[in-house]
Amino acid sequence: MFFSIIAVSCLDQPDCYQLNNNVAGFGFKIFGGSTDYWDVTEVVSVGAEEVKWADTLGVIGVYLDPYANEISFAMTGLFGNSPVPETKNISLSYKSLVQFVSEDCGERHVFSDLKVLSTDFDSVKLMNDVPSNTGIVNFDIYRCPDTDLLYVDLINDQPVKTIARLPEPAQNVNNTITSVLLPLHLDADATSFVFTYSDGAVDATDTLTVTYRRTQRTIVNKCGTQFFVDNLAFDDAKTGFSKVTVASDSIYDLPNKVNIEITR
Repeated sequence: MFFSIIAVSCLDQPDCYQLNNNVAGFGFKIFGGSTDYWDVTEVVSVGAEEVKWADTLGVIGVYLDPYANEISFAMTGLFGNSPVPETKNISLSYKSLVQFVSEDCGERHVFSDLKVLSTDFDSVKLMNDVPSNTGIVNFDIYRCPDTDLLYVDLINDQPVKTIARLPEPAQNVNNTITSVLLPLHLDADATSFVFTYSDGAVDATDTLTVTYRRTQRTIVNKCGTQFFVDNLAFDDAKTGFSKVTVASDSIYDLPNKVNIEITR
C-alpha cells in the first residue's frame, strides 16, 4: 500500500522535460554497405542564428520549431571520405499540436507526421515519423559508396613531403604519416603513386604501382553503374619500396581494412 501511494504521487509530478518530443534524429548509412560515420561539425537551422543540433551516440538530432510546421537545416562536415568539408541541406515538414499537461508543466507541443520536403543528400529514408527527446533515428541518410580509395599503411612512420598520383601533379603532405587513403584510377587497371620524402639533404622518392580488377555493378539506381575493385596486387618492377605486402585485396567503404603495407 505504501509503495502504491509513492508511485501515484510520482505520476502527479512528471518530469516536464521528458514529455517533450521535439528532436528529429538522423542516422547515416552507405548504399550496399554498413553504418556510415560522418564527421558532422555543424548543423544550423536555415534562416536562424541559433545552432540547433545535438549529437547523441552517433545520431544527429535536430530541434524542431514548435511555432512552425516546416524547417530547413544545413549540415556541414566531412561527408563520406571527402577530405574537404561540404554542406548538405534538408527540409522537413511536421505537425505540432498544443497539449495541456499540468499546472507545473503547463503546455507542451506534440510533434508527429515527419516528412522530407527536399534534400540534396543522395537519399533519405523515413524510419519513424514521430520525433522523440532521446535522439532515436527518424531518418536514415544514405550515400553512394566510394569505390576507389586504397588504404595504405606506412609501416615505419614516414616524413612524407608530397604524394603524386601519376600522371597528375604532386599534392603537398609535409607531415610524418602512418597511413593514407589514395584514390585509384577507375578508368585503368593500374595506378602509380610517387612518394617524396623530406628527411635528408636531397629529397628521396619511392614509387608504388598497384594493379587490380574492375567489375561494373549497379547496387542501387541512385548511384548508377560503378566500378568495384578487387584482386589488388603490386607491380614489383615499378615499385621502389623495400617491402610491400597486400593485406586485403578488395576496396571497402568504409575503408577500415588496410589494403597495402609499405616499408622504406
